[in-house]
Amino acid sequence: MSSSISTSKEASEKLALSGFAKSLGSMVDKLESGEFRFLIIGDFNRGKSTILNALFKQELLPMGVTATTAIPTFVKYGDQKEVIIHKEDGATEKLSLTEYRKNYTLNSKSVKEKLKKFYNEISEWLDPLDHAEFIFPLDALYGGIEFIDTAGLNHTDAEDEKTFAYVPSCHAILFVLSAEQQITKKEQDYLEKFLRKKKEVEDLEKKTQITLQDEVDTDIQKEHLTRPIFYLINKWEKIDNHDRQEIHEAFAERFSECLDLSLEKVEQMWGESIFDVYAKTALSKVVKGEDFSGTGLDLFEKQLNHFLINKRLITEITQAVESARNVSSQVAEKVGDTLKLMSEDLESLEKKIDKAKPHIEVMKKIVQLLQEKVDDSRETCVHKVSSEYNNYFSELIVKFERDFTFPSANGLRDVQREEYTEQLQLKLSQYRQQQIDNWHEISKGIVLGHLSTLKDFFQDEISEYQSKREEIREILNGKTFDSGERIQVSSHENTSPDEVSLTTAQAGAMTKMIVGATGGLLGTATAGIGAATAANVYAGTHILLAAGLTLTPIGWALLGASALTGGALAWWQKRNEIEKFQQSMQKKVKQEFEKILDKSNVVSVEEKVSAVFEQFSHVVQHMNNDVSALEGSLNNLLISKKSSDINLEEEALKLGKLKSDISSQLNEIESRYESISLSMLN
Repeated sequence: MSSSISTSKEASEKLALSGFAKSLGSMVDKLESGEFRFLIIGDFNRGKSTILNALFKQELLPMGVTATTAIPTFVKYGDQKEVIIHKEDGATEKLSLTEYRKNYTLNSKSVKEKLKKFYNEISEWLDPLDHAEFIFPLDALYGGIEFIDTAGLNHTDAEDEKTFAYVPSCHAILFVLSAEQQITKKEQDYLEKFLRKKKEVEDLEKKTQITLQDEVDTDIQKEHLTRPIFYLINKWEKIDNHDRQEIHEAFAERFSECLDLSLEKVEQMWGESIFDVYAKTALSKVVKGEDFSGTGLDLFEKQLNHFLINKRLITEITQAVESARNVSSQVAEKVGDTLKLMSEDLESLEKKIDKAKPHIEVMKKIVQLLQEKVDDSRETCVHKVSSEYNNYFSELIVKFERDFTFPSANGLRDVQREEYTEQLQLKLSQYRQQQIDNWHEISKGIVLGHLSTLKDFFQDEISEYQSKREEIREILNGKTFDSGERIQVSSHENTSPDEVSLTTAQAGAMTKMIVGATGGLLGTATAGIGAATAANVYAGTHILLAAGLTLTPIGWALLGASALTGGALAWWQKRNEIEKFQQSMQKKVKQEFEKILDKSNVVSVEEKVSAVFEQFSHVVQHMNNDVSALEGSLNNLLISKKSSDINLEEEALKLGKLKSDISSQLNEIESRYESISLSMLN
């Protein structure tokens, strides 16, 4: 199907089908990659990592009695063991497993100390981090199996949304609960939100679903057009035997409410998609070299293997089939619209196009206005942040001697030097963190203010753009159009259609453009407006400050050759030497602050601020492509009508053949899909 669209160059240009070919090509690449992803989610400290370790038959992922996993962790197969940290700015860091546990797990002593000294909130530490990648030669990962171990829900809204954002890229989900809490209200909210998010993804995938004929086919679709969810109720070790039945019944009732199923249906799910598991016991057995039978994970592992053997293929190809159905439907509609317009006589076509011209001009002016607004907002915001950055840290350099007070010391014995050094380091760290927090609030306020204003502007203009687009569609389809029923005439609109001039364009879309796509892109561009969006800026400046103000070890290295000892009394016990030491420290800290104002650092901050606006530029580019394709296709069609060199019957045959070829290939895909589905049932 993709090759048919790509090879039919002329038709592709007329109908703007390159996007469809690219989409199908991406889907093929996804299938050929052989990846199959499980997303594991649940509240903090539910034992998600313990469950995975038991399935992996070794203690791979960090665990603890408190929350451990800080960022989403992709666990995948590889011949060499390695851990890679992916950061928001695109940088990566390769570590050993030991180094990862020390530097990036929430229960690590060094991380706890870092959080205590340098960060007011865990989220500030997480902002620069995107995800971790564990690559290990494990049998459970062979064949492209991947697990995404997520940080616990119920932490911050931004982190929760980050977890839910992985739903579209996964094939199946493991939802971990605790027997100690029978689906809390918060978990119920998450589950309902998660199921709603899952349904939105799947509804989008099957929105052009072609209904198959018999009941067996319908059953196949019901079974496979979903991302399977396995519910793992963990921590039964902590439940007394006499309480287990009551807790089981409580879970059944909660599942019945959340999933909108009868209790009978829910009970049937146990052993198929709901499992009672003893993950800690299972892992303990694995570590001792024993199998984990009787822990519930043995039953889940068996069901998981059955799923991978019997249902993995159908789960993978369903999304691809839905994409093919969507493309076929879109191509058929585009061809139909084009053929309908081609059948118009020249006079009728000219009238319709003339009537559409003012609306096209409005759309073009909206696109131009949006790009100008993006450029202006970007330039203003970058200038403002850069100016505040220079002012803030220049003033900080001047104020440091006045604002920072060294720990008092009238003379210290050798044994007291370490204590003094720790006090000084703590005070400097606290001072450093205060400056970071202050700058964070200043820069975040500037950036979010500009983004919020830009978002509102985009929403208003795109609404008008979509309205004009729909009006054009009605004009070209021959529907009655009463401008009085529409919104007021746009301020972008020309009063005279004679002022409109069209240029020939090698583009395609006829009457079916990208309304949905534009709206979706706007959502993508603006959904991150909030604390998470400013993380890019904060991450960059945070790193700069961290580098500029790290003064450890404090004291000894700074003094260099002046750190002399001799006589009966060491220099450290002399008051005048301590004062010299403190003056040296003040000078050193000021020098570190001055580095923050280096041109390279200022440029780095400016680049990060500028990058935040790229999401809006992408939306504008899509809209520009859209209106150019529409204008070009109408112009080309009119030229074709006027030209004696164009055989309209031949053009119609070409488009009809493309439609027929796509339809035939979809039928073949459907046939193979049905055959695979039926074989899975046998």
